[in-house]
Amino acid sequence: MCDTPTSSRKPLNRRQTLGLLSAGAAAVAFPGYANSYPSKPIELVVCYGVGGGSDSYYRVLGQILSRQLGQSVVIVNKPGAGSAVGSAYIKNAAPNGYTIGNLTEVMMREHLLGNTQYDPAKDFTYIGVGASVPFGWAVRADSPIRSLNQLVEEGKKSPGKLSYGAAGSPKLPSWAMKLLEGQTGASYLGVPYPSSAAIITAAIGGQIDLICDAIGALAGTVSGGRLRMLAVSSDQRLPQWPEVPTARELGINATTTLPYGLGGPAGMPAAVIARLEDAMRKAVADPEHQQIVDRLNMARWVRIGKPYDDYMRSQYAAMPAQMKAFGAL
Repeated sequence: MCDTPTSSRKPLNRRQTLGLLSAGAAAVAFPGYANSYPSKPIELVVCYGVGGGSDSYYRVLGQILSRQLGQSVVIVNKPGAGSAVGSAYIKNAAPNGYTIGNLTEVMMREHLLGNTQYDPAKDFTYIGVGASVPFGWAVRADSPIRSLNQLVEEGKKSPGKLSYGAAGSPKLPSWAMKLLEGQTGASYLGVPYPSSAAIITAAIGGQIDLICDAIGALAGTVSGGRLRMLAVSSDQRLPQWPEVPTARELGINATTTLPYGLGGPAGMPAAVIARLEDAMRKAVADPEHQQIVDRLNMARWVRIGKPYDDYMRSQYAAMPAQMKAFGAL
């Protein structure tokens, strides 16, 4: 605020300091840079394959951001190693605002497993988030497993016999599955796949016994009758499937959701970050954004700028203990 004395201002945090330094460098090297941004198409990296819930959401978000920024936002899919391949691509991009992408807690878990080329605490700018997605446990329509409780009993009786697919690493394929195992003592065989579409194909074809994936990825096949939802990881039942219970209703504390955030490489100019944050703020208020959130059975969950940065850093700080509890570290 203009009436706040200079001496009372809080010291700049690392995000603000890097942004101001890079903004100054950009201003010297490229006069008028901040005012002209963006002057060419922006690449929005999706760290998963075409056809899944993440891909569907970010394609719509990209269209809305394109209108807000006055430039094309081009979706580039970079699947692999959970989200590590795409996240490394974002980290290594020039910090000029022309490469942004979906940064979620998944890439933090991949880093803690030791198989990434980035550091979530140092290598990214966290711009904002507009929605989070719950997960669902589903089986093929003709599966003899009729409920989540039955699935748990089978996982206790024959540990590692039933297999599930998830777009994650071999050591931690699915956070929601690890929660289920940790809360119940059941055990399953995690089979990683490059995308949600590949997992669904495998489940329908009988190559795996069940799926634990984002609700948005499962919606079409569940509604079409090829998969049957056993339970969801949200706090409340979902309007599209009111008959499907939550895990918590069944006495299993496996409630979890995944915020679908947006970020870029570290060192982006402060003016560019501000422009993207403003565009993101307007994008999540757009009716089209709410439509895709509703269609994918997501929940509106908005954090822009520092609140999102704070959230991601707090999650990263808490993760090692959580992963050790799951036996992943």
